[in-house]
Amino acid sequence: MRTIATTLIICIFFASSVNAGITTRHTNATFESIAPPPTDMDTELEKISKGCITIADYKLLATKDVTWYIASMIGRELVRESVSTIGLLELRGALHFGPMAPWTKLNYTSLSKDELAPATLEQYYDLKEPKSLARSLHSLMIMEKDIPRGVAFMDERFPGIRKIFAQKFQKMMRKGGKMVMDRKMVDRMIEEYSAMDKKIRDAIEKTSYNNYCWDRSSLF
Repeated sequence: MRTIATTLIICIFFASSVNAGITTRHTNATFESIAPPPTDMDTELEKISKGCITIADYKLLATKDVTWYIASMIGRELVRESVSTIGLLELRGALHFGPMAPWTKLNYTSLSKDELAPATLEQYYDLKEPKSLARSLHSLMIMEKDIPRGVAFMDERFPGIRKIFAQKFQKMMRKGGKMVMDRKMVDRMIEEYSAMDKKIRDAIEKTSYNNYCWDRSSLF
C-alpha cells in the first residue's frame, strides 16, 4: 500500500513538473512575440530595391490625364519627396515636436549663431530642418496637396521605410538609458536623417530596373 502511494505521489510530481515546463515555455514564447525584433536596415533596403512601382502606379499618383512618360516623371518626384516626408515626420515625432510647417518659398540664406541663440529647441529644429526645392512653392512637378497621397502609397507599398526611420531615431534619443534633448542631438539626428534618406531613395530608384515590374499594357 505504501509503495502504491509513493508511486502515485511521484507520478503527480512528474506530471506537475512537465505541465509547469510547458507553461513556462509558452509564456516565454508569448512574451518574446510581443516585441518584434528591430528592423535590419540593410535587409529592409534590399527588400525595397526588389519591390515594384509600376507605370500604372505612377499614373494613379499623378492623378492627371497625361501620357505615361509625364505621369512617371510626376510620380517619381512624388515618391522621392514622400520618402523624405515620412522621415521628417518620424524625426519630429521622436523629438516630440509639432507637425511640419506648410510649404513656403525656398530660402537659401543660413542664420548666424547670434540669430539662432534665442531660439527654443523646436524653433532651432524648424530653422535647420532639411528643405527641398521639390517640397516648396518653387516646385515644378508636385504640389503640397499631393504629398499625403504619396505618403499613403509608400506606407502601403513599403511599410519598412517608416520603421527604419522610427527605430533609428528612437534609438538615438536614448543615451545610457536616458532621454537626450539638446541642440547637438538635433544636429546629429538631422545628419542621420539625411544619410538614411539618401540610402532609401537609392533603393527606391533601383526598382526602376526590375524588369518583372513592367506592364507594357499600362503604357497606352
